[in-house]
Amino acid sequence: MAPGKRTGAAKGSRHNKKYWRKGTDITDIEDAIHDRSHQAATGGIVEDMKDEEIFVVDRLPTSKKTEEPQRTRKQQAALEKITRNITQEQVSLPKPTGKVLKKPAKLPRGNAILKLKAGVKKVAKRQEKEPKFDVWSTDLTPRIPKEKLDNPEAVEHFLKVVKKKQPKTPGKSITTLLPAVEVAQGGASYNPESSEYQEYVTRIAGEEQRLIDSEEKTKRGIEPQWEKVSTKQLHKELDEEEKQRHVESEARKKKKLLNKLTKRQKLGRGAFVEAEDPFLLKEELTGNLRQIKPQGHVLDDRMKSLQRRNMLPIGGTKAKKLKTSLKSKVVEKRSVKEVVKGSRVI
Repeated sequence: MAPGKRTGAAKGSRHNKKYWRKGTDITDIEDAIHDRSHQAATGGIVEDMKDEEIFVVDRLPTSKKTEEPQRTRKQQAALEKITRNITQEQVSLPKPTGKVLKKPAKLPRGNAILKLKAGVKKVAKRQEKEPKFDVWSTDLTPRIPKEKLDNPEAVEHFLKVVKKKQPKTPGKSITTLLPAVEVAQGGASYNPESSEYQEYVTRIAGEEQRLIDSEEKTKRGIEPQWEKVSTKQLHKELDEEEKQRHVESEARKKKKLLNKLTKRQKLGRGAFVEAEDPFLLKEELTGNLRQIKPQGHVLDDRMKSLQRRNMLPIGGTKAKKLKTSLKSKVVEKRSVKEVVKGSRVI
């Protein structure tokens, strides 16, 4: 049963406190009282006891070791795949053919092993005998034997064919007389003299001032030449203009609605004609209402009123259709024209 839900029909007046308590669920209160009395009977109420009386600090070491979780074969294989050494070289072997599978490769035996070892030793000795070439200590200028210095053709042949001739390097051309490394002025030193420092700083300040003047001149040429308006004034004018447009818009809406409600619509083929205003001549005017001459009719006024308020169509004749075909005209051709007296033949 939901707490606070009343069960059964209430007997008695609903305005008494007895009705308020009727049907209320007090199970929680009874359980709490029973639990408290049980605690008092067994050893004491827990809420009134101190922490030292309830809890005990366990200072003994735990002897049990945490057991590793058991893994399945798939989990173990996945873990080994993740923790595999990535620095190990992965050698991609070619796909074996059918002949290789049938006849496995023969391992070297006896004299074959000795031949392999002898080949390795020869390569090592050859590498030791080869002199090391030092490009910095070796003179690369070609030398010509003394017995061939008397014959210039032999010298040229020796340099071109027998030995490699050194390439011709382009001559050095002087492009400028300025030094490659420019020495800074005395004012740029870490411990300059006062006069040199003042001259150095003055020159830098003058260059900076000329740059600032040039930027300001360019900025003055770009800026528009009109009166400056503050932001506050501009916002005020914009607000006033917005209000004026809003007022004009409301006026146009009202005028449009008024024209829609008062304008005469086209209902029927006829045109609406205002009724003539009744009037009396001077001699027809009388001071007595019983002797006045009647003017107009009530039904005509009601009819005009209904037509004016777009509640009744106005009858009229159907519009005439224009002829779509042109009027025929009889014309005599010159070749078959009737010849009469006075007509031109040629």
